[in-house]
Amino acid sequence: MTDDVGATGGGSDMAQAGSSPAPQTSIWEELNQWGSGLPDWQRLILSHSVRDGRLTDDRVGESYRLFLREKTLDKGDEELPTVPSSVTGRAPAQGTPLQLLGVKALTNVNAIPEAAHILFGPQLTIIYGHNGAGKSGFARILSRACFSRSNPEIIRNIYEDGAADSPATAQFIVNRDNGLDEDIAFTIGDEHHDLKRVSVFDSSVARIHLAKENELGFQPAGFDVFDEAIRVVTLIGQKLDADVQQKTRPNKFDQLFADPGLVADHISGLTAQTDVAALQALATFGPEEQERLEEVARQEKELLAKSPVETLKALAAARTDIQALHAKIPILAGKLGADAADRARTLLADHKAALLEAVKAGSESVSHPGLHQTGSRQWDALVLASRTLGQAEAEFYPIDGDPCLLCHRPLDTPSITLIRRMWAYLDHEARQNAMAADARINSLITELKALDCALLPMDSRIRSDLSKFDPALISAIDAMAASLDKRRADLVDALETGVAEGLPTGGFAIADDALGAALVKVDAQDAALRGGKFDDLLANLKREHIELRQRQVLSKNITDVLSFVDDLAWIDKASRARPNTRFVTDRQKQMFEKLIEGSYKDRLKDECERLHCALPYEFKARGSAGKTLRGLKAKGGHKPDDIFSEGEQRALSLADFLTEVNLNPASAAIILDDPVTSLDHQRKIAIAKRLVEEAAVRQVIIFTHDLVFLTLLSDHAETLGHAMRGHWIDRHNDRPGHVIIDEIPANTKVYRKTTKAKEFLARAKSASGREKVDLVRSGAGALRRTIEEVVIFHLFKDTVRRWNEQIRLGAIGKIAWSDAVADEIVTLQDDTSRLLEGHSNSDEFAGGMPDVDGLERLIGRVDAVIDQVKSERKSS
Repeated sequence: MTDDVGATGGGSDMAQAGSSPAPQTSIWEELNQWGSGLPDWQRLILSHSVRDGRLTDDRVGESYRLFLREKTLDKGDEELPTVPSSVTGRAPAQGTPLQLLGVKALTNVNAIPEAAHILFGPQLTIIYGHNGAGKSGFARILSRACFSRSNPEIIRNIYEDGAADSPATAQFIVNRDNGLDEDIAFTIGDEHHDLKRVSVFDSSVARIHLAKENELGFQPAGFDVFDEAIRVVTLIGQKLDADVQQKTRPNKFDQLFADPGLVADHISGLTAQTDVAALQALATFGPEEQERLEEVARQEKELLAKSPVETLKALAAARTDIQALHAKIPILAGKLGADAADRARTLLADHKAALLEAVKAGSESVSHPGLHQTGSRQWDALVLASRTLGQAEAEFYPIDGDPCLLCHRPLDTPSITLIRRMWAYLDHEARQNAMAADARINSLITELKALDCALLPMDSRIRSDLSKFDPALISAIDAMAASLDKRRADLVDALETGVAEGLPTGGFAIADDALGAALVKVDAQDAALRGGKFDDLLANLKREHIELRQRQVLSKNITDVLSFVDDLAWIDKASRARPNTRFVTDRQKQMFEKLIEGSYKDRLKDECERLHCALPYEFKARGSAGKTLRGLKAKGGHKPDDIFSEGEQRALSLADFLTEVNLNPASAAIILDDPVTSLDHQRKIAIAKRLVEEAAVRQVIIFTHDLVFLTLLSDHAETLGHAMRGHWIDRHNDRPGHVIIDEIPANTKVYRKTTKAKEFLARAKSASGREKVDLVRSGAGALRRTIEEVVIFHLFKDTVRRWNEQIRLGAIGKIAWSDAVADEIVTLQDDTSRLLEGHSNSDEFAGGMPDVDGLERLIGRVDAVIDQVKSERKSS
């Protein structure tokens, strides 16, 4: 596809300048719509391609981290960067009017005072300032807050020691044509949709369009995003390749195993699909496996040293021991199982009932209203002890007159009767039943305590036998023995305390399958030896020995092995997730066809003509190295630097910027920072005229240090009748950022009369102190500019203008020269300068302070000169 756009011809007339093209979807809306459906890593790339033009290495790294997360190639716990919800930060195009009224309350913006502020007019606003005056500080905060393709750094105040190292902030004043001025608080990093409707153009933005290494040379607004996205996606692919390369290493773990075996086979065949759980199971090697390894080694050694007959004897002994244990466990389980618990519960219930009957019988035999323990265990013991002692004293104790065993007083008949009733209780049936119930409980306790729950004593032969065949079985049986012992302890404790609630519930399960398996293993070895398969048995032991030894080695290296398998899986997944730039090139083609091949070409051609940059370029699309380049190319295949001057390239960039702005229905204002740097005078004239024309469509705000360009803007605004507002940024007390509102050094009608000086005079008359002095000096400054305007406009009848190389020869005939007037003008200039700068003039004026009366007299003299020089030379 090749279309000629460059053409020759004059600029457009005012009707063209003020007309608005039919609304169409802008590149930024298309990018927003596209980005809303993209994964985070792709949206981050697009977002910062729009905001910064080129992603830094850190941004590329952030995109790569998001890519890894989306492809599940990271651990999932890394902190991720914030992804803008909107690719451009711009809201969809709306018909809501918007006017940017000003910016104020700047903090941490270079050295600009917080009180400094700038107000913007509805059409053209010019902010003039020398280099280093602080103009760039305002331009930078506007660039960061509004829609800009550059991302300038804002440094805190370096002139102030201890200045807060916090983000720059500002307040923007806007109006939505609703009669209300609204403040928008802005901090670096914020994005406000309204402010994004204001577009910024500076030298950084100009460079974005002119890709010197891109053979197409020039990209329309926004289309450089695709090339940058392709570059970053390619870098992500390279990062992925580097990580793959880093994780790719040979499998050296098989060198750990000299003999073939189950473990060695697993290790030599490690792949991305290796079962990690199975690998971890093989790497299990604890005390049991160590014990088994030692036993297998011992058996292997014994088999090599002993005859099969001796081995058969050992197997027979092991069988006997295992069978004995196999028979013992169910017996113990039965004696401690559910039946044992039920039996104990019954004995405790019977004992409790018998005791209650015994207490009742005792209470009925010798009850007393003042005694409450009659019939209790303590009372029972006391009665039994008294009878034993009384029978020891005398065969027929007690009889009348016998001393009491406690108080030694002679016993009377009632006392003897009471003692005999108490002793008779000891033979009562209820008491005998209680004693029998107690004896049954004690008998069961004795029986339980006599049970031997040590199934595998440490020095027992059976423990040694089992360790030879299955060390894991030892742990299971030891656990069973501990359970049996605890069961017995619980039963005994409940019986001794008489608390039935403490009795265990349910049966007691036994695991005899393992013992059965051990017997099968013993029988298998026995059969092998008896069948003459000694070599097979030895081979099995050797194979088990090798497997255990390899599991031991694997257990020490499992972390590295698992890391290797994890890397293999990562590499496999990464190979299937490698990023492709196709999603960028396909979308670029769609947008190019939709946006550029539509009204953009005609609009750009028109803008180029207005800026006098009708250059030999053409639209072209070309595939290269897996991507499609789309943009403008110099005819003949030359690079832009070979054909176009710097001024032509900058004008082309500005033409594209204005094209995009005018095709974007949401664009409310444009801001331009030094748009004519390094441009020649004729180019400045064309750009000044075009920007003033644009002010009829939307707000135009221009920062410039170029006094010629400032004058051109002012003159064109005056010619077209556009409202212009100008401010002067200068250094004050050697500090930048001092803004003089509504003051610029330009030729304007307001200074052709003494009106401005009279305004300062009126304010000075009502002021005092330093303010009065400053106002008088400001009035003198305005008056001096009026004198200069008098010379240019009245005395020489505008024959020669400042900053304009043309001479209006037709006005020479209007000049009415007067030496007296010329002398008065020179004198007025000197007198005004003395009033303005009294501290720096001759001794005659040194120390004098500017005063109101002096300013008023000078204004009168200037008015008189104006009246004199207005007359024109009359033709004879």
